Amino acid sequence: MKLLKYELLNLVSNVITLIFGFAFPIGMVLLFSFAFASEVENVTELHTTLFFQFALTIPLAVLLIGHCVNYAGELESGAIMRLKLFGKSERTMLATKLLANLIFLTVSLAIYTIIVVLALDITAPSVGALFTFIIFFYLFSTIVFMLGHALATLVGQTGKAMGIAMAVYFTMMILGGLMGVAPDILPNGVRHIAMGIPLYYISVYFADFWFGGSMNWLPFILSTVGFAMFAVGLFILVLWLKKKGKIKGEPKPIYYD
Repeated sequence: MKLLKYELLNLVSNVITLIFGFAFPIGMVLLFSFAFASEVENVTELHTTLFFQFALTIPLAVLLIGHCVNYAGELESGAIMRLKLFGKSERTMLATKLLANLIFLTVSLAIYTIIVVLALDITAPSVGALFTFIIFFYLFSTIVFMLGHALATLVGQTGKAMGIAMAVYFTMMILGGLMGVAPDILPNGVRHIAMGIPLYYISVYFADFWFGGSMNWLPFILSTVGFAMFAVGLFILVLWLKKKGKIKGEPKPIYYD
């Protein structure tokens, strides 16, 4: 319980997490809602689409940037090593970090939803769409957590982790159509890369399902599975390399006679 409290305090004291996990999604939804309102016929549909699109930027920000940078800092400072000396296993620490991040994400999503629903005209989803979105939100969050953890373990330094995490974050935002560029107007080569990311299908096809229509599930499921396999594969590979001493881990403890 103390370890979980420690991880939660780490999250709420992380300025990067608070900015990109709280302020940025809300700000972008409101900005795009007002910026594009005059260019669409159905403003409610625009607001609703932006709502569920930018909801998925919360796990990207909290886990890909926040957790990646925070964990790299813990490795660099020796905090992970000290926790191990106090008897905390790496598996326990990993599970606690995931649980703490999922709790934080749930609170973030709730606050985001309340503010956006009060500020904009959002259409309630169908039961199936709501159920699907919640499942995907937490599945996607878990996948991104493993990706962020792998990247942090691989570089082991705060500065490098920040640079890589930010690059991956904005690349996924652009390819997923979350930066004001519709993914279906991307160049063919880039669009084919984007189709390997599940955010692409959320941006292009999920709105119809949200409003009670249908959706082509096969490419969405395949992209999710493919993205998960990549993240899990990298996660396992990095942990194996660390165990074999092929990459730099946390500093070794110093013993005094």
